[in-house]
Amino acid sequence: MHAPSASIIDRMVSLRTFLVVPALLLGVSGCAAYDPPVQGDHTSEKYKADLEKCSTSSTEAVRRKNAGTPGTWIMSPFTGPPEVRAAIRTCMAGKGYVLEKTGG
Repeated sequence: MHAPSASIIDRMVSLRTFLVVPALLLGVSGCAAYDPPVQGDHTSEKYKADLEKCSTSSTEAVRRKNAGTPGTWIMSPFTGPPEVRAAIRTCMAGKGYVLEKTGG
């Protein structure tokens, strides 16, 4: 049995870096704090507490859903952040916050 050559190992490391780094960057960019477009005082302690609860529960729910299959897990750096933001909006609406009209 032959040991892999240095060039093969270098190519494998380069390929892994090419695949992993963009996924990590996309995943990290989706971790920024999100303040949904809802009516109300965004500086009140109640709002901050509600947003924190919704953020935590929504992030965990989307993470679990995306871990369900290899396909959803692989796509989660791309699909996860928008899904989390939508879940946060839904959660905040469920707590009585009214979504603001955005766009057209």
